[in-house]
Amino acid sequence: MKWFLMLLIFVSGIYYLVNQHKREAAQKQMIELAKKDQVKALEEPPLPTKSERPYMMKFSLQTIKTLRALTQDSNEKVRFASVELLWQLQDESAPGAIKSMFENETEPDVKKRLIDMLAKDKSKLSLALLGEALKDYDRDVRLRAVEAIGNFSNKEAIQVLNRSLEDYDEEVRLKSLEAVNRIRRDIEAHKEQQLREIENKPLFRIE
Repeated sequence: MKWFLMLLIFVSGIYYLVNQHKREAAQKQMIELAKKDQVKALEEPPLPTKSERPYMMKFSLQTIKTLRALTQDSNEKVRFASVELLWQLQDESAPGAIKSMFENETEPDVKKRLIDMLAKDKSKLSLALLGEALKDYDRDVRLRAVEAIGNFSNKEAIQVLNRSLEDYDEEVRLKSLEAVNRIRRDIEAHKEQQLREIENKPLFRIE
């Protein structure tokens, strides 16, 4: 009887240890899966389609029509001021007007100001329009656009820079390479920071 009890205790102990090992393995697997899910979530968020503003004053249709017409004004300051206001109002004609100005505007300074304006909004729309500036005949305009795109810190910006990486001007190509490298570093630094936050954050909380 004594040997039977000892055997029973021994078998029970083995059974407990095996189950404990299985529980620990299952918990470890759950933690690994949770970490993988969180790492997947580290992909940089997609660029918004357009900038979001909490409040915008509504202009009358007649005022909007006047602003649209002023984008063709003979005065360069008027052209820029009108398209800038349309952009701020998120008017549907603004992207087309900006694209047209990149194609037809004769004053490089106006195009540079357009680039600076677009660079303030980290959106898909502003990135796409900055890509139009990479086609400009003026080297300084293309360089300004490359610099602006290099601050987007998103893989989509690298794709837009593919055009300028093949630019005929060697300085534009060089600045484009530097911009791509800057974007890469920013993305990697952002992911490393998020990974550190995940490692320092408990995955399970026992109440």
